[in-house]
Amino acid sequence: MSILEVGSGPGFITERLLEALPHCTITSVELDPNMCAVARYRLGRYLGNRLQIVEASILYTDLPDENFDFAFARYVFQHLSAPDLAASEVFRLLKAGGRIVVADIDDDLGGLVVPGIPAFVQTARRVHQVQAGSAGDRQIGRKLWRLLAAAGYDHLGLNVLAFHSDELGLQAFLPQYDPERFRAFVVPGGLSADEWENYRQAYSQFLATADVLILQLMILASGTKP
Repeated sequence: MSILEVGSGPGFITERLLEALPHCTITSVELDPNMCAVARYRLGRYLGNRLQIVEASILYTDLPDENFDFAFARYVFQHLSAPDLAASEVFRLLKAGGRIVVADIDDDLGGLVVPGIPAFVQTARRVHQVQAGSAGDRQIGRKLWRLLAAAGYDHLGLNVLAFHSDELGLQAFLPQYDPERFRAFVVPGGLSADEWENYRQAYSQFLATADVLILQLMILASGTKP
């Protein structure tokens, strides 16, 4: 099976796919040259045999038509200025009968943190504003079905996957909430320095709380190229 991975980043998911599917080949498309370099370093043993890393935008890859059996995009469409073009480009690259799965978010269905912390909500709102200002869309989840339908896919599916700290452990979620992750959003129109500091203190208080829960929702949209 030939797999197209859209937005592979440093290759963490790429590696899991290669290990779980030993007979597959993967072409990973990633726009960021630094992420491509990290992935090539980490996954060098697979390069040239089962793995190709392509530094390109998924809006136009210059890869050959009808070349893949399956395409997967994880938390990518929310960052794209033209997700409709990405859906069409993947359509071009899939073989007839090939399937796409897009895993992404919708902020209004993002999940919950218990106990609720106002500073977390405020920070999420500011991050949303910054991302929207750079052509991102953190409400992309609700639009995925229509995007895939407009691009020509059929046999569409839309599912919600829940995962939570009671099952996976709190540690699995903490990197997403680490205050240092949000320091880059201290920009005009984004987080203020005071808001970031309030978030940092709230995060410390959250970690010190005995009975906490993080539950997150991922939206999975899928379709088949006729």
